[in-house]
Amino acid sequence: MHKVICLLCILFLGLNIFSQEKGYLEFDGRCVKNHQPLKGANVSVYKGSIKVTELTTGKNGKYQFFLDFGVDYKVTFSYPGSADMYLMIYASKCSADKSIFPIYEGEVPFFEYNNPSINYGNFKNPFSKINYDGKKMFRDDEAYGQDFLEKLYVDPEEIKKRDMQLAAEKEKKELEAKLKLEAEKKRDAEEKERQQQLANAQKQAQDEADRIKKLADEKARAEKNKNDSKNQIAIQETESKQTMASEEVQLTIDKEKRNIKEKQNKAIRATYESDLLKIVATNERTEKESQFKKDKNKSQTAEVIETLKKEAEVKAKSEQVMFDSKVRNKQAVLNSGIKNKEMLTLIRQTAFNERDIRYSLIKKFPEVKSYKPAGIVGISSDVEKGTFKTTYTYNISNGDTKTIYRRESFTWGLNYYYKNDKEIDEQSYLTELSQYNIR
Repeated sequence: MHKVICLLCILFLGLNIFSQEKGYLEFDGRCVKNHQPLKGANVSVYKGSIKVTELTTGKNGKYQFFLDFGVDYKVTFSYPGSADMYLMIYASKCSADKSIFPIYEGEVPFFEYNNPSINYGNFKNPFSKINYDGKKMFRDDEAYGQDFLEKLYVDPEEIKKRDMQLAAEKEKKELEAKLKLEAEKKRDAEEKERQQQLANAQKQAQDEADRIKKLADEKARAEKNKNDSKNQIAIQETESKQTMASEEVQLTIDKEKRNIKEKQNKAIRATYESDLLKIVATNERTEKESQFKKDKNKSQTAEVIETLKKEAEVKAKSEQVMFDSKVRNKQAVLNSGIKNKEMLTLIRQTAFNERDIRYSLIKKFPEVKSYKPAGIVGISSDVEKGTFKTTYTYNISNGDTKTIYRRESFTWGLNYYYKNDKEIDEQSYLTELSQYNIR
C-alpha cells in the first residue's frame, strides 16, 4: 500500500511538472491564387526587424510555424507578379510562460497587379491583425478586416463614372482656357490698336499746333519791324491766336478720344455676344451628348439581355450533354470496381497489418527532465499521388537549418523512408518527425 501511494505521488508530481510546459501558437495556413493552391510563395516571419525563419510553399500551398508567446510577429507573403502583403500577430499580449497550445488556421489569397478594381496602396497596411482573446485562442480583428476589404475593392461603375467625370471636367477646362486665351488675345489686339490710334491723334494734333505756332511766329517777326505801337498790337493778336490754337488742339484730342471710346464699347459688346453664343452652343452640345449616351446604354442593355438568353440556351444543352457523359462514366467506374475487388481485399489486409505496427509505435510523452520546448520552426508539406505510389514530403525550416523528410507508400503495403534523399529506417523517421506533431 505504501508503494502504491508513493507511485501515485510521483505520477502526480510528474503530471504537475508537465502541465507547466511552456506553450506556443501553432500558426497554420494555405496560400491560394484564383482559388487554387499556390506553389512557390515565400512566407517569412519577423520579430521586429529581424527575420527568424522563412519557407517556400509546395504544391498544396500550405505552411506551418510554431511561435512563442510574449512577442509580436510580422508575417510577410510574396510571389512574383503579385502584390506583397503582411499580417500582424500580437502574441506579446499573452504571457511568455502561459501553458496553452492554440491553433490558428487561415487562407491567404494573392492578388495580381494591373487589376483596376484593386486599391494596391492599401497593402502598405497589414491585411489582418490577429489578437489574443485573453483566454485560450487567437482570433482575427473582424472590424479591422472588414474596413480593410472595403478600402481594397473599388466599384467598377464608380471607376467608370469617375473617368467620365474627369474627362468632362478636362474638356470643360480646356474649352474655358481656349476661350479665355482667345478673349485675352482679342483684348490685347484692341488695346494695342487703341493706343496706336491715340498716339497718332496726339501726334497729328501736336504737328498742327506746331504748324500754327510757326506761322504765328513768322507773322510776329514780320510785324516786329513796324512801329512800337503796331508791334504791341501784333503781340497781343499773336497771343490771342495762340490761345485759340491751343483750344482747337484740345478739341481735336477730345474728339479722337470719344471716337476711340465708342470703338472700345462696340468691341466689348461684340465679344460679350460672341461668348454668350458659345456658351449656349456648349450647353446644347452637352445635352445632346447626354441624350446620346442614354440611348446608347438602352440599346446595349437590350443587346446584353438577348446575348444572355442565347448563352442560357447553350448552357442548358451543354449541361444535358455533361449529364449523359457522367452517367456513362459512372457505369464505367462501377465496372472497374468489380475488376479491382480482389486487389482491394489484398490492400485492406496489408493496411490492417500496417495499422497493428503503427499502434505499437504511438507517440508517448517525453521524459520531463529531457523535455525541451519547440523553437520557431517552419513546416511545409506536399502530397503527390500516383497510380500505385503516394509520396509524402515535409520541409522543416529551423533557423538556417533545412531538412527534407520523404515517405513513399505503395498500394500493396510497402513503405520507404528518406531524410535529405538518404534512406533511413521507419523507427528513426517516426521518432524525428514526432517532435513536430507529424504522424
